[in-house]
Amino acid sequence: MSQHPPARILIADDEPLFLKTTGELLRKEGYECRCVADAHAALAALAAEPFDLVIADLNMPGNLKLELLEQGRAAYPHVPLIVVTGAPTLPSAIESVRLGIADYLLKPVKFRELQTSVRRALGSRDRGGSPVAPQGGAAELIGESPAMREVKELVERVAQSDAHVLITGESGAGKEVVARAIHARSRRASFGFFPIDCTTIPESLAESALFGHAKGAFTGAVQDQGGLLERCHRGTAFLDEIGDLPLVSQAKLLRVVQQGSFTPLGRTEEVAIDARFISATHRDLPAAIAAGQFRRDLYYRIAVVEIKVPPLRARGDDVALLARSFLERHAAINPRVREIAPDVLDTFRQYAWPGNVRELQNCLEHALSLARGERIELGDLPGSLTEASPSPISPAAPLRRTSRLAAISEAERAYVCGLLARHRGNVSRSAREAGITRQGFHKLLQKLGISPGDFRRAGR
Repeated sequence: MSQHPPARILIADDEPLFLKTTGELLRKEGYECRCVADAHAALAALAAEPFDLVIADLNMPGNLKLELLEQGRAAYPHVPLIVVTGAPTLPSAIESVRLGIADYLLKPVKFRELQTSVRRALGSRDRGGSPVAPQGGAAELIGESPAMREVKELVERVAQSDAHVLITGESGAGKEVVARAIHARSRRASFGFFPIDCTTIPESLAESALFGHAKGAFTGAVQDQGGLLERCHRGTAFLDEIGDLPLVSQAKLLRVVQQGSFTPLGRTEEVAIDARFISATHRDLPAAIAAGQFRRDLYYRIAVVEIKVPPLRARGDDVALLARSFLERHAAINPRVREIAPDVLDTFRQYAWPGNVRELQNCLEHALSLARGERIELGDLPGSLTEASPSPISPAAPLRRTSRLAAISEAERAYVCGLLARHRGNVSRSAREAGITRQGFHKLLQKLGISPGDFRRAGR
């Protein structure tokens, strides 16, 4: 197993106490940290040595016009950046969305929240949470199950064209991984892959964030601003959870997909882009169309080819391949651990994985954090996994539909209860870890009949 060096983090903040405590806490987590007190020093440090992540305050010397965000993202687009601020503003929020900032945290920042954000950002750098690994300069999909072989074949075939692709599947199943694999094999591979998470864009800001705006177009628009789509020129635009895009923005997006041009808010001249659109959603778009929540014409434009990513519970022994991949990828958490016990792999094969690949990655990180020996044992797994009693769900062991649904529901309930227990009933944090919106998590709680208040009262 390869040993990964600790991630190197640059922290830029003009508050000495925040700088000192954050640096010390992250060093205790095994990261190498360099601390600087202004944006000028941060840009100089980035130019002098490599970093895996930047954590930067907005309101500090040298960044009053967001210079660090602009110049840092332009010169070092591969380095994720987490913004922290005690004075959030509409322009800075829009700019953060436009530049693809990894996270936007408000002071005072709880360390556990920052820790989660750091792990997520570094995981994104390594393509963590996704069954993809670099090999020979291209993305490789991990899995040998019949369902994944079919996905691989479609990826290879569609990558050679410029057809727009819709990727469907449950949350956490690896839709972005498939999108990146298509991009890596396409003629646009030498240009950018630009993820745009439609769930994180507030409806009131959607048009400005996607298409840009002119100075004075609305209150708070103090200067001309390019949109997220403009930077996708010549590359691949990945519209994640496109089913959550507001209807008004869907109409304007249709024109971009059809004609390759759009008009920024408050301007009259058009902006032309040449981009391939790969979209993803966990929603049933035909049902959304029938309910008047999604445009039929946009659906036909983005779904020239549709690829369905199977849930992890339908992928047989792929779960063992993925688990070993995550073990190696996150070895820095606990370098002593070199293998996974056979009974743990058996538990993985039998569990229904309602959170899919994302839940498996969280499970491996949890186990690595607790493991005492050289391998992961059953006692190192989250309680939500070991306390559930799901039935095996795989093509090799077919069940009646009622039994399968009951097993999935039971595992889903255990997973959600585990999230709420870890976060003491905090819905926002539980939803963030599950990888779904807060509204979606509330719907899941209603469906399962779970009250987050029970976990606050229990003090778990």
